[in-house]
Amino acid sequence: MAEFVCTLCGRCCMGMGRYVNIVGSTGPPRVICVHELGKETVYATVEKPYRNTFDPDERDTPKEWCPFLQKGEHEGTFVCIIHATRPKFCRDFVCATMRIYTQDGVESGRVKGHFNLVSSDDRLNALWNERIKPLIARNDVDWKAQAAEIIESEGYRLEVYE
Repeated sequence: MAEFVCTLCGRCCMGMGRYVNIVGSTGPPRVICVHELGKETVYATVEKPYRNTFDPDERDTPKEWCPFLQKGEHEGTFVCIIHATRPKFCRDFVCATMRIYTQDGVESGRVKGHFNLVSSDDRLNALWNERIKPLIARNDVDWKAQAAEIIESEGYRLEVYE
């Protein structure tokens, strides 16, 4: 099993605006927030590079986004500006159980749970629907092993996360 590495796509946080609420401050750079899904109150610290630009009352990001999600340094990347002190719900979240790559190393798809393949690769989608979805296994470990064997036999490379 590979260790999950975030790609900084930000998709996991782009719908968290209604669940992560800033309720107060203990003075810059500390904020008090409530994560509704995790039923958790967090005393978070805005990381140094973002302290001068973060204003919870004047956001330049959509309201659907977590208030701590900001555009990253590189085009198409996003960062959590309280990453070191983020809620447990966020620390525990893994957006994919597998990532599937072409032989050239290009991400071709990612798997959420067992049956949710997110991919624009027609060949991979067909393989998934015909051979992976019908799999029956006793447990997650067996299912992942069977799926991996099929996917790799078709020339894809994959990373499987716990």
